[in-house]
Amino acid sequence: MNATESRSAWPLIWINGFPGTSKYRIAKLTATLLSDGDPLLIHNHSLIDPVDARYSRDHPDYQQERRRGREAVFKSRVEDPAFRARIIIFTDFQSNNDLGRDVAREYEAAALRAKRSFLPVYLECDVKENIRRVTSLERGSSATTKLLNPEILVDMRSRCQLFHFDSVEGITFDVTDMGPEEAAEALAREVKRVISDMGKHQR
Repeated sequence: MNATESRSAWPLIWINGFPGTSKYRIAKLTATLLSDGDPLLIHNHSLIDPVDARYSRDHPDYQQERRRGREAVFKSRVEDPAFRARIIIFTDFQSNNDLGRDVAREYEAAALRAKRSFLPVYLECDVKENIRRVTSLERGSSATTKLLNPEILVDMRSRCQLFHFDSVEGITFDVTDMGPEEAAEALAREVKRVISDMGKHQR
């Protein structure tokens, strides 16, 4: 996987999964395994928590402020030419409803504006294992607004489906029986393969 002059910019990788599926740990480890593209990881809670500190989630301005935060990061990291030689990785949770679809497409649109390939990654996890992870001591000590209540998680999973793009090639991993290290190694291999294929098409 080598950068070429024909590559407009390195890809935007968008990792979507329910809370407590180890998205951040897997993404962080994956970034260390991608030897090219100098990956930059942007944790979804770095976008969520500043807004949560100022607004309740049912506040009329909450979603607007969240969108402003995303737009600022898109401009300063995804679209800034200074970052074109870096892979940008976002973690996220978007369900298959109007809001989730709209937010997910913001990431796709930012990649398009920056002339980056867009690579969605979907992390699936069994509910029982998801509950175990969401109540782990490590997660509870993260000092973020991460979901820690298993009852809320179960209710969420009973009502929501994870959003998948229909017309964009993506990668789906069931991480139920995989530790973060194993999942990251598998994901890194697949990302390298997809990026290599993207590079061939760009030549």
